[in-house]
Amino acid sequence: MSDQTHPTPDRPPAAEFAMLDPATLLTDHNLRPPRTDAAFADLVASIREHGVLVPIVATRDHQGVRVRCGHRRALAAVEAGREMVPVVVYTGALTDATAAEVDRILGQHAENTHRVGLTTGETVAAFGQLAALGVTPARIARRSKTPRRTVDAALAAAGSEVASKATGRWDFLTLDDAAALAEFDDDPDAIKQLVTAAKTGENTAHLAQRLRDQRATTTAIATLATQLKAAGVPVIAEPPYDEKTIRRLEHLRHDGKPLTAESHAACPGHAAYVKRSWGQEKAETVYVCVHPRLHGHTDLNSRTPAADRPTSDQEKAERRRIRANNDAWRSAEKVRRAWLRDFLTRRTPPQGSGAFVATALAHGDHALTRALTNGHHRARDLFRLGHLTDEPESTVDRRRGKTLTGLLDGASDNRALVVALGIILAAHEDTWTTDTWRRPSTANARYLTFLMTNGYTPAEVEQLVLGAAIPVTGADSEPDAEEADTDQ
Repeated sequence: MSDQTHPTPDRPPAAEFAMLDPATLLTDHNLRPPRTDAAFADLVASIREHGVLVPIVATRDHQGVRVRCGHRRALAAVEAGREMVPVVVYTGALTDATAAEVDRILGQHAENTHRVGLTTGETVAAFGQLAALGVTPARIARRSKTPRRTVDAALAAAGSEVASKATGRWDFLTLDDAAALAEFDDDPDAIKQLVTAAKTGENTAHLAQRLRDQRATTTAIATLATQLKAAGVPVIAEPPYDEKTIRRLEHLRHDGKPLTAESHAACPGHAAYVKRSWGQEKAETVYVCVHPRLHGHTDLNSRTPAADRPTSDQEKAERRRIRANNDAWRSAEKVRRAWLRDFLTRRTPPQGSGAFVATALAHGDHALTRALTNGHHRARDLFRLGHLTDEPESTVDRRRGKTLTGLLDGASDNRALVVALGIILAAHEDTWTTDTWRRPSTANARYLTFLMTNGYTPAEVEQLVLGAAIPVTGADSEPDAEEADTDQ
């Protein structure tokens, strides 16, 4: 045991501040092993630009200055080429080898255990202040070594009073949650749903997309209804499935001639309703006669709704379930494909890629044959090559004209495997329809399992592919018999 007096709470060791060459610092064993991952590379880049902002903590002994806390900073400073770094050097530290080792481990544990990163609210505030000072999003991302997508989410939240206050109030909100709140800050009901979902751990990306789709549909229906009223067309509510009187004009004739919106316009029973459309326009007009028999029209449709028997409550509930799940499926599809586009930007394949590719080839999945015959159009979409994508034009235009084979020019073996993986993932993705959740195949389950293994969080309706249960969602009005989205 050394005769040196040990520091105590009543007699702490002395300390001095010094600027030292990081290459001269001695390093003890670190509680955390050395890291060479992307996070360490980001630290090196940050120190190369900003220097070491938090001083390294060290002790001085007969051998020199020995790092106690800040090993990663010291190593990164050397790699970044920094000639001087700030160091707080304690003297009079323990010299007994065992006691010093105990002190080192406890000190490193305390430093790492009690270190707290920025909260979502603090990140939003910081990036918001930078933007207010005129710093562009691209520069914020570059200088802070933060992904641009994260910066954009923070700035979206910073621009919304509702989202900014929410991040300061609820620490369970992520930046993606906050960005979703900013998007719907004029809709209190949507805000409530998003906050509740985030609090319970639900992936708000799926909920936000459903809300986005519902809003787009509601807006399209309201716009079209306003146009019809301005044109003098009476607008009625969409009839229920078992409506017995109101009939669509396409099912009617008068004096043996088909009825159209133009030829029927003078009929006292002329009207229209606006319904959802699954196409680009989101809404469509359906012209009807509200009293066809009264006005001398004949019904061409041999299937008279509810003429033979009334629709049971169970049948109505099943139609509502199918329609709600189909809506949820279409929203989830957008989230899943956005995730895939980001996922396929990686340069190295994730664990299990080789096995997944080999299994798909060995099984000879029908999806692959289909993709080969259609020119891999979904793969072009997922690799952002300007085909089928619903991304903004500015994003698409960057890569328009490139080909899948062009992605392999000069690519490493790892990147080439990512491209091969992407082609197979795209082939599976292109076969997924609203029928998939009702009749999933083994290949469907294998595909979704792979995505989940690599970080994708599926919506509830997608989990049906794996056999998971899903609750019946809220009731909607029943669709018209000929337009019901309930194909079996």
